Parts: sequence; structure tokens; C-alpha cells
Amino acid sequence: MFLCILFLPIYGTLISGLLGKYTGYMVSKIISTLCISLSALLSYYYYYQIMILNKVYTLNLFNWFNIDYINVDWSFILDTTSISLLVPVCTISALVHLYAISYMSHDPFQSRFFSTLSLFTAFMIILVLGNNYLVLFVGWEMIGVASYLLISFWHTRVNAVKSGLNALLVNKVGDTTLTIALFILLSTFGSLNFSTIFSTISYINIDILNLCMIFLLIGTAAKSAQFGLHTWLLNSMEGPTPVSSLLHAACLVCAGIYLLLRSSPILDCTPLVQLIILWLGGITTLLAGIIAIVSNDMKKIIALSTMSQLGMMVVAIGLGNYNASIYHLFCHAMFKALLFMSAGSIIHSIITESQDIRTFGGYVHYLPITYICIFIASFSLMAIPGLSGYYSKDIIIEATYTTYTISGYIMYWFTLISATLTTLYSIRLIYLIFFITPNNNKYSYTHIHESSWIMLIPMIILAFLSIFIGYLTQDLYLGFGSPILNSYHIFNIEFTLPMIYKILPLILTLSSILLIFILYEFLYKFILIYNNNLLRDLYIFINTKYMFDQIINNILLDNSLFYAKSIDFDIELGVFRNNGPILFTNLLNSMYLNSKLLYNNFTILPLSITLIIPVILFIFVLYFNFNIFIDILCILSLIIVSSFIPLFIN
Repeated sequence: MFLCILFLPIYGTLISGLLGKYTGYMVSKIISTLCISLSALLSYYYYYQIMILNKVYTLNLFNWFNIDYINVDWSFILDTTSISLLVPVCTISALVHLYAISYMSHDPFQSRFFSTLSLFTAFMIILVLGNNYLVLFVGWEMIGVASYLLISFWHTRVNAVKSGLNALLVNKVGDTTLTIALFILLSTFGSLNFSTIFSTISYINIDILNLCMIFLLIGTAAKSAQFGLHTWLLNSMEGPTPVSSLLHAACLVCAGIYLLLRSSPILDCTPLVQLIILWLGGITTLLAGIIAIVSNDMKKIIALSTMSQLGMMVVAIGLGNYNASIYHLFCHAMFKALLFMSAGSIIHSIITESQDIRTFGGYVHYLPITYICIFIASFSLMAIPGLSGYYSKDIIIEATYTTYTISGYIMYWFTLISATLTTLYSIRLIYLIFFITPNNNKYSYTHIHESSWIMLIPMIILAFLSIFIGYLTQDLYLGFGSPILNSYHIFNIEFTLPMIYKILPLILTLSSILLIFILYEFLYKFILIYNNNLLRDLYIFINTKYMFDQIINNILLDNSLFYAKSIDFDIELGVFRNNGPILFTNLLNSMYLNSKLLYNNFTILPLSITLIIPVILFIFVLYFNFNIFIDILCILSLIIVSSFIPLFIN
């Protein structure tokens, strides 16, 4: 059954992609959805076996290659870390497939869409289940390719193609650094197997481990949209909403988090890199929340909340609190997928398919089920007590304080401000869409309709998961004696944290909800900031994402392309081309002219010498049996030299 989890999505990919035009798009959609659903059911079985019965499964399919002492197998593992990501991956993918049956029903290329969606899921499963870094790297590379195909699925739109290329190229930065990290691991440990590396790590120089983890961290930053390599995340919203739900809830952006969690034994030996990770996550979660406050695109606001929550997970990893990080990843996947599906339901229900929340208003009467779903998902994101986000998010905020270090105290306020900003932009999103005075024309409102039940059923399932999954799995991840990585931080949080710091996030969350309500109902004139030049400039600066794209394009990329063009012109076209192909071409032309001159002006004797001498020298070289490379060089040299002999004879 282990293999079925892996091969069922591949089977769905092949049926939809290769036979889609023969079987029809409906058969392709049903088969691919059934395959992913069966993988999800099998993952639940193994979740029970591993998390409750404390079993571990390994599978070695076959040997991939052997080079000297390097032995790499196609090997897979199911343990507490991998199953904790496999369950949300398969669950969200199955629900997204079901959701997309209706959402993409009018698209002419449905078979290709479902094939690519299943392909992405298949390689995400390979990444999660890989028992060595090379199998993980195969899944890592291929989800990057599949994400490019999904983001640019509507390839007739220029923005979609540009967004897909942006995502691919930024991720290639992380892929390059991950490759370098694998080379370091291979040269240091002589293996890429997790068991070999983690069992011998205590004998390795810490500088080498620091260097390796820095490269792994850059790979994580690119894939999980940490600040500095985050530009692709917002642009990827050009893809269809089911793609956004799958990529940004449990799959693509969580791959980097999984890489750090899987490399946690190395991370425990590198406190300097842990400190860097802590600050990177804190800066990311804070800046993403600030950008979301002034954004007006519905899907981009949700994407920025993804970036903010990924920063929270990275903060937990930087603290060494790995169980809280993987628990938040597990819970976050459910309500974030629900947020994207609810956004897609809103977009799909209006005739203009607008994503600007300033053109909405009063939709609570038209989309009641969608409203309930997005309300539950948003409140879970805000960590309201009783919902899943409360159990997984607050524990990270509290853990920052209980490290009792200067960086920990600073990160406490960073994460606390980020949580407050999450409440502000989530309530703003709900209020502008569902409660404010309608801001669109009457014709648009006459055509608003609730989505079909095929779209609503996955949303309702995720709504229940967003409510109950946190409570049901809390003891598995945060309880004393949890099988997930470590739980020693829980003691500090439970027994040493002052009560005021426990309830402060909840107080600020409730205060933010009240603040938004008062501002939009009674004090709306205070939101009109455009009359103040300073506030207007600050608004523009934040709304353009801190001018980060302009800085990269105008300073880094322009200069890089200029120097690359100079190097290409001076070295590639100048030195190598003139002394390579052009030189060889000129030499051949010279030999041709010499032979033609010989034919016209010399007797048969010099011509025969020109032909006979290379043959004699060739036999002489072969007789002494030199190295083949030296033989080739000698023969070429002799032919060239002998071609000029008749000139000297004359």
C-alpha cells in the first residue's frame, strides 16, 4: 500500500495527460480525482499507524547508482515528520481536484490542467517521502517545473507567462544553493542518506555544517517565500484559484519548511544559523503583515497571509521548537486552502470576476455559505480560541518569550504585532466584501449567485477541519511525550510564562476586531489618508512592497545584465570564439587554399608526399600504442604540418 500512495497520482497524471483527448475531459477529471482521493485515504491509515502506534515504514525500491563509495537508492520513508506533511498534501490535493471539477468546467484544456495538477502532487509526495537528499531533490526540482506550468496555465495572458517565469527563476536561486549544499554533504559525509548523515553529524567540523545550512536556508527562503526571495509569491496569483489553493496552502511553499524540519539534526549543531533563521522568520512575518494591510487584491492579501504564517513557522524552527512549527504547518494548510477556495467562489460568482475588494460590498445576502466558510477560515487564521489556528499559532508566539534571550524577546513583539496585523487585514477583507455598502453596478448584483455544490462540498469539509483538527491533534504534537521531534519547550511555556504574555495576543486580536468595526462604521473619514503627504508617501512605499521589485530590477538585475553582456562580448565572443571556431575555420580555409595551389602548380610528387606522409606517421603512432588522447592530438598535428610540406619542397 506504501507504493500506492506514490503511484496513484502518477497514474492519474498519465491517464489525463496522454489519453485525455481520447477518453474525454470528464473521464480525465474523475480518474485523476479518484487517484488522489485514494492516496489521501491511504495516508490516513498510515497516519494512525505512525502517530498512534509509533511505527516507521521504509521502502527501498532499487539501487539508483554507485560511484566509488557513493551509494544512492530510490528509498522512501514514512515517519512522524513525513506523515505530518503527507496528510495535508494529499487531503488538500484531493479537495482541490474536486473543487476544480466545477471551477474549471468551462476551460477548453481541462485534461491538461488535471494532468499537471496530479503531476505536481506526485512529485510533492516524492519530496516528502524521500529517504535521502537526492530523492528529495528530485521532488524539489519537479514541483518547481510543475508549479511553472500551473501558474502559467492560461498562457495566452502575458501576465500569467511572466508570473510563471518569475516563480521558476526565483526558485532556481534556491535550487542552485540546495545543489551546492548537497555537494558539501556528499564530500563531507560520503553519503546523502538521512540515517548516515544524522548519525555521524557530531564528528563534523561546525564551520562546514554552518556553510551547508546557510545554503539550505537560501533554498528554503526561495521556496517558502521568505523576505528577499519572496517576489514570486504575489505574482503567482495569476494562476487559477485551485492552483493558488494547492501551491500556497500545503505544498509548494511548505517544501522549504519541510527541508529545514528534515534537516533539524544538522540545525541543532549550528546555533549561529538558527539565530539567522529566527530573525529571517521574524522579519518576514512582520513585513508581510504590513504589506497586506494596504493591499486591495483579495488573492494577494491571502497570499501575504501565507507569507506571514510561513514566517511564523520559520521563527519556531529558529527557536528549535520543531514540533510547534510542523503543527502550525499541519493546521495552517486546512484554513488557508479554505480561504483560497472561498476567494475563488467569490470570483466565480460575479460576472466581472474582479479581485479588487473595493468593488465588492453587501455579498453576505448573496453568498451565505461562502461567507460562513471564509468567516471560519479567517477567524482560525486570527487564532480565535476554539479554532485550529489558536492551538498552533499562539504556542509559537509564547515560545519566543520563553527562550529568555534578547532575540527571543524581540521576536515575541515581532510575532505579536504580526498576529495583530493578521486580525486587521482579515477583518478588513471580510468587512469590505460582505458588509460594506455595495460598490458595484446593479447589473453585477443581479447576476451574483452561490457556487455549485461541487465547489461548496470541499469548502464545507475544510471548514470542519479548520474548527476541529487543531483540538483533535493537539496532544500528538504539543503534548508531553509527543512523538514529533521534541517537546521540551512545552515545559517552559506551560510553567514559566507570565499570564499577561499568554493572554496579550487574544486581547490585541479582539481589540483589532473592535477597532476595524468602529473605523468603518463610525470614523471612516480617518481612513482617508491621501490628504497627508507623509502618510500618502508611506502608503505608496508599502503598497509597492517597499519598492523591492524596483530595487532588484534597477540595481541588481540591470547591472548584472550589463556586466554579463560585457563578459559575453569580450570573453565569449572575443577570446574563445576568435581563438576557437574562427581560428579553426581560418586554418581549414588555409589548408584548402594550399591544396588547391598544389594541385594547380606542383607535380604529382609533392602531392603524393602530402598524402603518404600522414599515413606513414599514423601507422608509426599506432605501433607505439600511445594514449588515445595523445594519439588524436598527434594525428591532427601531423596532418596540419604535412599539408604545408609541398610548399617547402617547392
